This record gives sequence, structure tokens and C-alpha cells, in this order.
Amino acid sequence: MSNPMYTKFADQYASVVQNNIYNALLERPSILALMEVKPQQKILDLGCGSGEHAKEIQARGGIVTCVDLSEEMVELAKANATPFHAYTQDLSEGLPSEDDSIYDWVIAPLVIHYLEDLTSLFKEVKRVLKPGGRFLFSTHHPMNDSESSPSGNYFAIERINEEWDTIGEPVKVSFYRRSLQDLFGSIFAAGFLVSAVSEGTPSPVIADISPETYERLSKNPSFIYISCVS
Repeated sequence: MSNPMYTKFADQYASVVQNNIYNALLERPSILALMEVKPQQKILDLGCGSGEHAKEIQARGGIVTCVDLSEEMVELAKANATPFHAYTQDLSEGLPSEDDSIYDWVIAPLVIHYLEDLTSLFKEVKRVLKPGGRFLFSTHHPMNDSESSPSGNYFAIERINEEWDTIGEPVKVSFYRRSLQDLFGSIFAAGFLVSAVSEGTPSPVIADISPETYERLSKNPSFIYISCVS
């Protein structure tokens, strides 16, 4: 699913997420806290965006391949993180360019909520991971997204249309909301075991920027972070 946030407004988005609240001070440190990357391990970064995760992983010694639907984001990742390889791919069509059992880690930061079918992608992720490899992703917390349900049916998979002011002006964004049951069902259907679940820890720096936001994020989850073993 293509969204203008990551194409038309790619440059503005890349600039903002370097140090904003939800990406830089909540999601990124929360998901990276679940990674123990060893030097020379191979990592596939799905939905790489402008390469902020890749840059930090490479600083730990990882060899990162970046993938994104947006050509604009791939070019920004190449300039920002200089990954081992970076290319465009619609994740709803799987990972046809990737060989079996070659990655130590696959990460998917805040991307799977743009896909209606998770099981097909998760099976592809398992295919490209080495035995014992790790799949780590973050996504919208089902409890948080349930408030946006047009039907009021928590268990439905629904496409949501909203306006986000991430870049300082409203931008229309579409994504899918789903239940926790469906999310874990896709994990198990792909043959993964869950090794860790986190609901994130907001950086104390947020309190200096917006005390109200820090208090809310300290009491209510925005995202969920799940680590799986192949």
C-alpha cells in the first residue's frame, strides 16, 4: 500500500523522524532494544524508510540490506545509511529477490500495518532467515487502533483512512487495523515461535518536549514490538 507520506513528502518525513517523538524517541529505541546484533551478521530491513534503523544497526557491526515500497525512501536510505544493498519491493508480493536461509535477522519497523495479508509475508520472512534466525517487528498496538474501527468490531481486519500531522501538516494515510489474535495467528501460521513481546518505553526526553504526551505514552501503548525465532 503506497502512501504519499513516504513518496510525495519523503524528504520532509526523513528529516522529521531523525529526532521526533513517535519514531526517534519511542519506536526506534524500543525495537532496537530487542536486538543483539553481532558483527558481520546479515540483516534484512523491511520498510526501511530513510534508513535510520539501518544506520544504527550498521554501527553495531551488522550488514544491512534495505527494502521499501517507496523509491524515494530507498534513495534516502542509500544516502543516509549506505546499506550493503537497497531496493524497492512491494512486500505484499513477498521477497522474490531473496534466497533461502541467508539472513540472521529480519526487521520490519512500523510497516506491516500497511499489509492486509500478514501470513504470506511472514512465511517469506521465515524462508529467508537462517535456522534460528530472528524476526523482529513493530506495528500499531491493536488496543490503540481499535478506537479507529469504523464497524466497532475489534476482531475485523479493516482498512483505516486518517490524516497524520507527522511532518507538520495533515497528510492522508491508509493502513490496516487487526486484532491481537489475528496478529499472533499470522506469526504461528508462518511457523515462528515468539521469544519476546514489548509495548515500548518512551524516552524521558519526551517529557521535556511534551509532558502531556509523555504521561499518555507512559500509561497507554502506541505500538507493540514482537521478536520471533525461526
